[in-house]
Amino acid sequence: MSFLHPAFLWALTALAIPVLIHLFQLRRFKRIDFPNVRFLAEISQQTRARKKVQHWLVLLARLLALACLVLAFAQPYLPSKNGAVQAGERAVSLFVDDSFSMDGRNAQGRLLDQARKGAQDAVMAYSATDRFQVLTGQFGGKEQILLGRDEALDASAQAEVGPYSRLLSKVLLRQREALASSEARTKRAILFTDLQRSITDVEAWTNDTLVPTVIVPLTASTPDNLSIDSAWFGSPVRRAGQDEELHVRIRNYGDQELVNVPLRLDVDGRQRAVASFSVGGGAVVDTTLRFLGDGPGNHWGVVSVTDQPVVFDDRLYIAYQVTDRLRVLLVSGGDATGDHAVTSVFAGDSTHTFTSQPTVRSTSPDLLRRTSWC
Repeated sequence: MSFLHPAFLWALTALAIPVLIHLFQLRRFKRIDFPNVRFLAEISQQTRARKKVQHWLVLLARLLALACLVLAFAQPYLPSKNGAVQAGERAVSLFVDDSFSMDGRNAQGRLLDQARKGAQDAVMAYSATDRFQVLTGQFGGKEQILLGRDEALDASAQAEVGPYSRLLSKVLLRQREALASSEARTKRAILFTDLQRSITDVEAWTNDTLVPTVIVPLTASTPDNLSIDSAWFGSPVRRAGQDEELHVRIRNYGDQELVNVPLRLDVDGRQRAVASFSVGGGAVVDTTLRFLGDGPGNHWGVVSVTDQPVVFDDRLYIAYQVTDRLRVLLVSGGDATGDHAVTSVFAGDSTHTFTSQPTVRSTSPDLLRRTSWC
């Protein structure tokens, strides 16, 4: 017999405690003088030998209880013929899908919570001496290290949704790389995922008979979700102080019609426009946000919609440039009449900076770079 944690055997020195208690409790028989022998009938007869046996039995029971407690912490086991721990001959890789789609829900709750619980249940189904890999979409370097059972439970509980989307073929390859570092005779890979179409590249999967793979599919029963597909301006150039129209396309992935859903635009951290829209189930709708343009320079904005429970696609970030004057460059082609007509249009316009060059060769690269290209 061997011990998984032999250091706990030092606690056997605590067996001296019951022995000391036993010694302190030993008492000598006292001699009692009776004035009349008729009182002897009322005294229980005890012999010195019987009392000693009782003390030794109590001491033995105390020693056995304390020794069993120490051995339980030391975890004894019977080694196999080759001297390895049989319970530690297994290595398991667990993948917890933490992409944004795992925020979906079904009758059992959030998909990510189910994936984390499933991973923890799988860890507890194995022995404490087995080794585990807990892999998420982050693909962090520390996730390639095989962990003990307690560490694997903690790693599974720490998984959170984020902007991670990994092809399952890459996940399987990552799992096999980690398992290859283990000398365990039995290896297994388990994946907890909602099998999104964008990551389920079945045609790229390769079979590995040495690593049996189990996929636990998690499906959201309520796929209702609004997503901001795209946004674009009605004109190619932004002018300072000009009325702007931002067109926004929203897609409804659910089956129910949604009415009067609020849509908001924030520019440089300030709310600039609000609108509402209605969209049928499984349909796409375009709506318009109108606002007054800002001053010259670069600006950033956020188009957002309120939608629960899937929120990762409820915000679309945009950036654009506003100019006060458009730079117009005229490269003459030898047509004097045409050149004069273009010059008469832009030369007196305060909203444009007009420059004319007689030939292409005379046009410098710096002048081309500063010209507004619409």
